[in-house]
Amino acid sequence: MALQHDFWNPVQYTQKELHDAKNFYYPEFAEFMMNEVNIYTHQYARDLKIKFRDGRDHAIYLDELRLYCFPFGVVMYSIKIVQNDVPMQDALDALFMLRNLPFMQRQSMEEYMSLVIDPLTELDRKAGNSGDVCSLIECGNKQKLFHSVLLREKPKDSQEFDHLLYGAGTLGMYKEDDPKGFSKEYYASIMSSSRLSVFNSWQAMSLLDIFTIVAHDVPEYMLSVWDKDYFGMMYVYTLFKKFFLFRINSDFRSDEKNFLSVRKNLATFEKSYEFPRIVYNFLPELLLNSMEKGIDVPDEKQKLAEIINKENQRRETETGDKMNLFLCMITCLTLFSAIWDFACLMDGVFEFSANIGTVTGVRACTMALISLVCVLLLIVRRKK
Repeated sequence: MALQHDFWNPVQYTQKELHDAKNFYYPEFAEFMMNEVNIYTHQYARDLKIKFRDGRDHAIYLDELRLYCFPFGVVMYSIKIVQNDVPMQDALDALFMLRNLPFMQRQSMEEYMSLVIDPLTELDRKAGNSGDVCSLIECGNKQKLFHSVLLREKPKDSQEFDHLLYGAGTLGMYKEDDPKGFSKEYYASIMSSSRLSVFNSWQAMSLLDIFTIVAHDVPEYMLSVWDKDYFGMMYVYTLFKKFFLFRINSDFRSDEKNFLSVRKNLATFEKSYEFPRIVYNFLPELLLNSMEKGIDVPDEKQKLAEIINKENQRRETETGDKMNLFLCMITCLTLFSAIWDFACLMDGVFEFSANIGTVTGVRACTMALISLVCVLLLIVRRKK
């Protein structure tokens, strides 16, 4: 992929940074994410405005654009946006607009489109794709979202904390009595299956397209950990797994002739990039499992395993049928050869040449023996 070096700047980690990362991550994972994955960045560090549907202008801080070049041709990007001291509903509405690329109205976010989306579509076009905004999205019709919400005040109780987490995770504030809102049963099921709560100061929720952290009173270093580690290493790696499995599933369904190539790529992936564990500590591992569950990585792997098993069974059956046909042909040839030899033996005993001729006699004897064998086979088959 050709990159504009005046726009994209390669990210290079020092030996010290790699060494420090190996104290937290398993060495093979740190080497993969920091050496094997090629990362490029473009710094914006500027404010820009988007326009809500009601005509109001909303300011966001555009920090940077990142590009991640993974093995197997998987290329991903991330857009870092910061919204400080804004009402939570406005922040969520802005995120809702920004992640719905196919439905964006350019006049509502002209700066954002020209600064961020246009360079990505141009890069996509150079890679041989359509260069349309829809081609920038995979596994759904919305961009994946990782966001952290810092509350100005501590929630008054755990129920309010849960409501804020649910609202942030679904990009809409939770209201129990809203007739157009989700039911209490659905809310309860989401909170029980998708929430991760370990500390009193923050909790997380992992859904299909969104991973959310809601917190209050957390130290500054924790924000850096969420940005550089939980997102920059773990979530990005989880998305790589998801996109690879999604693509390989699609490739196989679209062309079954690629089965051997698909199986080879899967074996390479599992050997080199499917790490049993990536971190030493328990909390990041909990978060990683939650991320994988949220974006259906286990289901994607199960579907692929089922497809491969079915194809293996089909091919084994097909191979078995061909082998049986081959063995049947060999058996028939062997039987015919034995019958012919026996007919020639009869010619030596009865001297067909003296009565009906050698050739005629041998052929007649052969036909009689073949007919006898067929009759015996029919009798045996009927008895069975």
